Amino acid sequence: MFVGFACVLLGLSWRTARADHTNSAYEPIHDLIHHTADYVPPFPMVDRQFLKARDWPDTLIIGGVRTVRRIHASGGDRIVALRSLKDVNPGQRVTLFYDVPETHWSEARAGWGPRYSWSARGRLEERIWYEPDSSRLVTRDYTYYKSGRLLGYSWRSEPRNQQGSDFAYEYLSEFFDTDGQLIAVAHEKKDPSGEVSLFAWKGEAVTFDEFRMKTHVLYAGSR
Repeated sequence: MFVGFACVLLGLSWRTARADHTNSAYEPIHDLIHHTADYVPPFPMVDRQFLKARDWPDTLIIGGVRTVRRIHASGGDRIVALRSLKDVNPGQRVTLFYDVPETHWSEARAGWGPRYSWSARGRLEERIWYEPDSSRLVTRDYTYYKSGRLLGYSWRSEPRNQQGSDFAYEYLSEFFDTDGQLIAVAHEKKDPSGEVSLFAWKGEAVTFDEFRMKTHVLYAGSR
């Protein structure tokens, strides 16, 4: 997923990375970063109706477009599309989202509005927002600790048609500890001027493999 060359964060202590916005290595993305979970923008569509899967309407108008509800159930590495929540088997994780009717559920670019995922025990684990935009896929992703506090936040912007000649994207991922303090950041950007990428853990530059390992351990421990 991550490509490009690393923008170095050498010389930054964790305390300095959080406090010193003038450091030249930190400057390129300091306006993008949320140093605590309290500053992360709220989920774009606040409606308690969506907290329970059974309360999702079959259709919804989002951005002036009629969308239909999709149901996915997963267990292990297998994901299946279902017609009804009654078809969910015990022990399966459930994901609900909306999409325009003509898009097939398995297409990678599918999604329009809210997307919620619950654990097999019914605990809300993740919320994703798909901007109602037919040309670009713009998403905001929120994952949660068992306590309900924010674990991770990310956003991504890329063309829905990834075969176009003007392909350009940007991605930011942040992870927070149980006190809401920022502990990990990844950022990538590709446009006509080139490609850049950055991976940091507690203010120190790390390789992509290190970032992936550390955040995987953090995520696994939160489940």
